[in-house]
Amino acid sequence: MEKIWETTAGVNENSVSELMMKNSIPKAVAMYMAARGLTADKVDSYLNVNLSELSDPFRFPGIQAAVERLWKAIQAREIILIHGDYDTDGITSTALLSWVLSKNGADVRSFLPHRFDDGYGFTPDTLLKAVESFDSRCKVLVTVDCGINSVDAVKEAQRQGIDVIITDHHEPGDQVPEALAIINPKIYSEMGDLHLLSGVGVSFKLSHAFVKYGREHNLGGFTTDLQEVLDFVALGTIADIVPLMGENRILVKHGMKILKKQIRPGIRALIEIAKIKTQLKPSDITFKLAPRINAAGRLGNANTALALLNSDNIVDAYRYAEILEDFNLKRQIKEQEIFNEAKQQIDTKLDLTKSKAIVVAGEGWHQGVIGIVASRLARDYNKPAIVLTIQGEEAHGSGRSVGNLNLVQVLSSCSGLLTRYGGHPMAVGLGMTKEMISKFHEEFEKQVSVHIKEADLVNQVNYDGIVELRDLSEDFFSYLDRLEPFGHCNPPPVFRINRLEIVKIFPLNNGHCRGVFRDRSGECSDFIAFNRTMLALHSTWDIIASPQINDYYGDRKQQLQVIDMLPPG
Repeated sequence: MEKIWETTAGVNENSVSELMMKNSIPKAVAMYMAARGLTADKVDSYLNVNLSELSDPFRFPGIQAAVERLWKAIQAREIILIHGDYDTDGITSTALLSWVLSKNGADVRSFLPHRFDDGYGFTPDTLLKAVESFDSRCKVLVTVDCGINSVDAVKEAQRQGIDVIITDHHEPGDQVPEALAIINPKIYSEMGDLHLLSGVGVSFKLSHAFVKYGREHNLGGFTTDLQEVLDFVALGTIADIVPLMGENRILVKHGMKILKKQIRPGIRALIEIAKIKTQLKPSDITFKLAPRINAAGRLGNANTALALLNSDNIVDAYRYAEILEDFNLKRQIKEQEIFNEAKQQIDTKLDLTKSKAIVVAGEGWHQGVIGIVASRLARDYNKPAIVLTIQGEEAHGSGRSVGNLNLVQVLSSCSGLLTRYGGHPMAVGLGMTKEMISKFHEEFEKQVSVHIKEADLVNQVNYDGIVELRDLSEDFFSYLDRLEPFGHCNPPPVFRINRLEIVKIFPLNNGHCRGVFRDRSGECSDFIAFNRTMLALHSTWDIIASPQINDYYGDRKQQLQVIDMLPPG
């Protein structure tokens, strides 16, 4: 399908010129910043990201009561139970809070639910299972990356004399639990700037408040350096695909520095087994590290991934990393099998010229990988996709959205057909009885048609402006590291460059190619083009590309990664 090329909104000559003049930055950098709505007075703080710019964690209502209770538990030698989740965000949240509390003398126990045995979230059943797994009765329970809709579980905990502190970032329902404290920015309209935080980001906020309170009241925290857990924050934040903007960008920027040092044996073992040979990038987390961590919860036991992150020696770390690698290979096989069956259903049962949405279902499809299949279908067909696995009389599903379509909102319009639903605007989980699948498909298609905008279905490539090769000079590349980290909602610089001639071309494995472009003035640039076979030598193209540093062989080289290309005009 041919893509539509569009300049990113907000980029105009006046804003670019003002940024260049007032901040003495290269034209291409100014285009990048204009595309992100940055004004001249914000440039310096954007380029020089400082942890001091993080907001005060005590902005959260109830967070003081939470940290007071945690310090009281430490002083009374009470068990503190952390109830996490089985994905990377939940696992890193658990590891982070456990590290901070343990560092300050807490008796911490961690519980991660089993995807199939326990289902998602903090429930009365997982509460019972977690409490029964410990010798002594716990008095304090902290949820991480879950709990905002766990009304019944909190009531049961209170009945057992357990104080519950909820840390979460998911959307709240009509009723929130009556916990001791709820640390979730999404229940406070005045905290809109923190609505983008991941679960591990919220856990960091609680940890920050805990250490700050401890120091101010002479209780502890004096030797706790929270920069040491920013690697967990970077891992979980990037893996959960939340926007790398605001405080997320600050946390990930500094977290990537810690990750690159590979201080933790578990991180080092994971990077080696994933065969990452270049300087670690956020995309490596998205495509290599997070899938291996998630594989434990998808196919096995998420505690294996938690044990990896908590490992204090390299021998144990390698052992856990190898288990995760095995889980991930099995996950890939199962994912491809389901993807092939789903595509067959789409080809035979759906009229893609009329359908605005995709719903597929299969008997016994592995519940742990249907979310990944939904992601692939949404990406390949550019339509919101729901993948359901039928198990007995029940169907469990996972969905992924496109554009700005809010899937939680869409599912709320279909709620009468569902036994459960929830998640993020772009990623949801749901359940229904088997007999409702057909009706749900009809209603989902109808509601998507109501809520979706044509812009959500356009296969569009945005670029930050039109440049010449000379604009991508050494001066521009010197800024590239300072513009990072790149990720969801904060893409790398992308430019349109017209009338480039291919003067060298080489094939690469798996249908890729690399070579050299030359423009009309004689300037040259290396390029790499993925999923493109050999292009004609001396052919001329208009391209959209992202400038990057290729350090695969340890030798840093400037190149253009081609995103799309068309004949001139």
